[in-house]
Amino acid sequence: MSLNPRRYDVRELRRIADAPRDGADGAPRERALRRPNRNRAEQAARSAAFTELLQRQRGARHDGEDPADRPYLTAIPASPAAEREIGEWLGYLVDVGGHVRSRDALSYYGEVDWVGDDAVAALTRRLEGFDAPTRDRPYTPADHRISLVSIVRIASCASDQ
Repeated sequence: MSLNPRRYDVRELRRIADAPRDGADGAPRERALRRPNRNRAEQAARSAAFTELLQRQRGARHDGEDPADRPYLTAIPASPAAEREIGEWLGYLVDVGGHVRSRDALSYYGEVDWVGDDAVAALTRRLEGFDAPTRDRPYTPADHRISLVSIVRIASCASDQ
């Protein structure tokens, strides 16, 4: 008699081995569940963005500017790099939260003095150029941190000119 591994009953083998049952339905799982939103690529991207933000703030201190001056973005810089950053950031906002939440987020950034009133108005006008997402969700604190990094990047385009 030959043994065929494909014919083994996994549940029976685990029951024999006394493996713990960790599934909601009592069935054993092949592997443990992963924590949501904890992949390494996302963590690395966030870490790189915050490192860049800190370096830009350090550079502003050494240039005699006070990085605590608000709003960080008073006007939209007229450079191709700034236009690219704005397009990527607004595209991200619309993809994640849709047009209405994006407008609300821009207003919020104006209220907390991350973005000046003129820049909020200019950015809000540009939102309509982006397609509405099929699914949207409320913004998380991580989304707002990404926005802050984007705002600092856009503002740095003005200082590079």
